[in-house]
Formats: sequence, structure tokens, C-alpha cells
Amino acid sequence: MVKHNTTTFKYTGIGVLNVFLLAAIIFLMIYFVVVSNITISSKHKTNLLNEELFSLIEINSLLTARQLSIESSSTVLNFAQSRGMVEAQYVTHVFESGEVAALR
Repeated sequence: MVKHNTTTFKYTGIGVLNVFLLAAIIFLMIYFVVVSNITISSKHKTNLLNEELFSLIEINSLLTARQLSIESSSTVLNFAQSRGMVEAQYVTHVFESGEVAALR
């Protein structure tokens, strides 16, 4: 007959508490890593979108300036004449800021 050695584990309150605390610490570390990665990736995406927005705003400004420079003065003159506008001559400003003018 062969004798088998069997060992029995006695679970004490402190041992169970230590295992529970170890599991909680591991869970919290994994949670921290996942939440940190999500936060950082969303901030990175936001920064990329902001850079793209600023780039598009700059391109829009350049295109608007180009459009204004392309419009010929004859188009502006035709518009003014069709509306009965005339060139103001001999205008002096009443205030230094130049916001109010009077005809002489």
C-alpha cells in the first residue's frame, strides 16, 4: 500500500483579505491603464481635429482674399452705377477717427 501525502489549506481571515486586496490592486491598475489610454487618445484626436480646423480656417481666409482680389474693379463700378451711386469728392472728416464725413 502506498501512502499519499495530502496537505490541507487552512483559510484564515487574513489570508483571504490579502488575496482580495491583491485582486483589487490588480483590477485598479488595469482600470487605470485603460482609462488613461482612452483619455489620452481622445485628447490626441481632439488636438488633430483642432489643427485641421485651424488649417481649414487659414485656407478659407486665403481663398476669400484671392476671391476679393480677382473681382475686377469694373464689376464693382458696374454695381455702383446700377445702384445710382456716385464717387464722393472733397470729403472732410468731422472727427479724427474718420467715422463721420461731410461733403463740402
